[in-house]
Amino acid sequence: MIRALVAIVAAFVASSGLAATPVPGGKWSFVWTDTKGRADRPMRVYTYRPRKCDSTCPMVFVLHGQKRNAAEFRDNWQSLADHYSFLVIAPEFTQKNWPRAAGYNLGDAGEHKDRERWGFSAVEHLFDEMRVDQTSYVLFGHGAGGQFAQRFALLRPDNRASVIIVANAAWYTLPEWRKDKTPAAFPYSLVNAPVGEAELRQALAHRLVVMAGDRDDDADDESQDKNDGAAKQGDGRVDRAENFFKAATTAAQDLGVKLAWDLVEVPERVRDGEHFGTAAADMLFEKK
Repeated sequence: MIRALVAIVAAFVASSGLAATPVPGGKWSFVWTDTKGRADRPMRVYTYRPRKCDSTCPMVFVLHGQKRNAAEFRDNWQSLADHYSFLVIAPEFTQKNWPRAAGYNLGDAGEHKDRERWGFSAVEHLFDEMRVDQTSYVLFGHGAGGQFAQRFALLRPDNRASVIIVANAAWYTLPEWRKDKTPAAFPYSLVNAPVGEAELRQALAHRLVVMAGDRDDDADDESQDKNDGAAKQGDGRVDRAENFFKAATTAAQDLGVKLAWDLVEVPERVRDGEHFGTAAADMLFEKK
């Protein structure tokens, strides 16, 4: 009897469009447990809801860089949310729970066969936790978060993002799955990755925007990844972004897929997430 009552209540909540954790007004944060994925890795989530936003306002997930400063990224998007009327969701992938680049930039995908335990899947699970009437969301990642967003697109192409924005990534997982076409294996390509041709077809047809500073071409920059796999992708970040996009264009042609990706070069040699966030929001929401 009790089980039946619980099931009825759960069905009512689901059908009434009520989120388990709806976004309250103003700035807020809470600790979330991903019961569908890594319940052993509680995550603090920072949010912002403008006064004029109702349950139909778009959701923008904002992914921080290597500093793991989700609160700062949420704050940077606050005025943009007020101007364009959208909700900001900024999950914090801490160094403790998602250590090093393998844990965050690569989504922990190399450690687990169960994709629901990947960092990438946490975004989809969090969307289910917080959405009300939304059926999709925007995903923006900057720096290390841009690397996360790029691999999220490739490894979880069944995602519900309406658009994925990859901003200022230092290097990429190239969309090449054929061993005879590249000597570089995962994470520098999809060779030996936990996904293959079928997932790549989905990813290439899913809207994605690569953003890079149009003068970010300094090969000697100390913050630039210089390992062999990354160095082969180009001298600077803009070169690597262009080569990544070229590889996607070639892959789409070879697979007979209409490419839904764009490359946008932001004026000036900039690195900060706030500048890229403004450019991304204007591109997405400004009425032409």
